[in-house]
Amino acid sequence: MTPAVEAALEAPRTLVAGLLSIALSGYTIRLCDGGVVTWGSDVFRSRDATYGTIGEIETISEGVGDSAPALEIMLRPPTIAAANALLSIDHAGGAVRLWLASIDRDSGEVIPDPILQFAGELDAPALEVAADNSFGVRIPVVSVFERLMEPDEGVRMSDGFHQTIFPGELGMANMTATPIEDIWGPGDIDTAPIYVG
Repeated sequence: MTPAVEAALEAPRTLVAGLLSIALSGYTIRLCDGGVVTWGSDVFRSRDATYGTIGEIETISEGVGDSAPALEIMLRPPTIAAANALLSIDHAGGAVRLWLASIDRDSGEVIPDPILQFAGELDAPALEVAADNSFGVRIPVVSVFERLMEPDEGVRMSDGFHQTIFPGELGMANMTATPIEDIWGPGDIDTAPIYVG
């Protein structure tokens, strides 16, 4: 927290806003919890012209053990077409950020720098329809730490596999032999590969 934000939050009258950014394929939704907030060149509005408003944001869950922190957001798009567009697989993995911003009462500007509350990736959204035919799109957001829990199956200690992860990085190009017979990643590896450069 910057000293300016800390001072603003300790003031007798504090103006704060929640800022939400969801990066879709080819478009970024920027919403706030009321009014219009400008932060640099980005404008956050209470209603997106295409994708509507924030219906709810559930409490951020803390990761414990083998689960990562998570967040769920309900958006209320104005049309079924907009809701269907949000369900596209093309948006999977898009960056989702949630900040708590302090606003300068005189200028209306965001006081640098807002507090990042959550950073994650858009997972698999789902359409929810209520008995009164109202609808919304529930968007689960997984933490970037979710990737740490992916299995290492198929990972090999070879130049070919290394190039799939780090294109152009030639650190394994001259490897001529390795005493490691196990798959790279799982298990205890107590020997190092032999590199000839």
